[in-house]
Amino acid sequence: MLKDTSRTSAYRDFIYDHKHLFANKLVLDVGCGTGILSLFSAKAGARRVIAVDNSAIISKAREIVATNGLDNTVSCVRGKIEDVELPLPQSSDKVDILVSEWMGYCLLYEAMLDSVLHARDRYLNPSTGLMVPSHCALRIAPVADPDYLADTLGFWPDVYGFDMSPMTDKFFDDVLVRTVGPEHVAGNSAVFKSLPLHTISKEDLTFSSPFVVVLDKDVEALDGWVIWFDTFFLPDRTAVVPDSARAETWGHGKGEPGVAFSTGPNAKETHWQAGLLLIDRGRKRAHELKKGQKIEGSIAYSKRRENSRELVIEMTWQAVGIAAEKGKQVWTMR
Repeated sequence: MLKDTSRTSAYRDFIYDHKHLFANKLVLDVGCGTGILSLFSAKAGARRVIAVDNSAIISKAREIVATNGLDNTVSCVRGKIEDVELPLPQSSDKVDILVSEWMGYCLLYEAMLDSVLHARDRYLNPSTGLMVPSHCALRIAPVADPDYLADTLGFWPDVYGFDMSPMTDKFFDDVLVRTVGPEHVAGNSAVFKSLPLHTISKEDLTFSSPFVVVLDKDVEALDGWVIWFDTFFLPDRTAVVPDSARAETWGHGKGEPGVAFSTGPNAKETHWQAGLLLIDRGRKRAHELKKGQKIEGSIAYSKRRENSRELVIEMTWQAVGIAAEKGKQVWTMR
């Protein structure tokens, strides 16, 4: 996180730009890691910060807090947020702000949001408490990248004279984490899931949602889909982020509140990159598609039965007016 300036700067900028929200407040940092968000909160004037992490990194966080002279403000606790007893001033106290960097690949991989929502429901003041960040939005767009497919699949059948094509087994089964440049995005993106973090429930994280995209260029074939997420930090817990909002341009002289960052193709590359879902056509013929072609579909997220931290993504899609250009596929992020 520390080297990913897009995400760390977004947290820092929101916290420092809204010191009036943090002044003399009780803050909970879930999954604190090295404690950078706790340090920001303390410097912004928080009365007390409780930093929780279930890994050995908490010992380094404790040292870092002390090294920076903030050990009278920041308390570091090791354990799962579901199990620990927090050192609250009084047993009945609620925290004023919950800050966490919980986002995973394709947003929900590793299921850390479950723990954050548990902490929200148990510890955050239900009427005035603020979630930082406050909103996320999942986006999907069509991809056309024949060169990548040719370079990747075309390499294995002849490797120094040997057929290594078994290396391509299940090539289309997994979500690939990689940077997808805007030149490979073949149409507009659509929001398929909005996550208002003050109100969303754990049950909402397993879902199926429709989407519609329109190609903005001619393509020889639809090669896959790219998924990314936008993250918003708003100072008002009742605020709503419209589907038309774009994190990469949020607040740029438009009077929009707070801070935002994107992991999409038109933003600076982040640790998360993007999720690439390549289409497995088998022996089915791909169809050339024209600019303006509408594609309708649905996308479903669920936890993998064998490991709830892993993510299963299932999609169906249909090019409007082209009966043969349709698909249904399942990908796994392991």
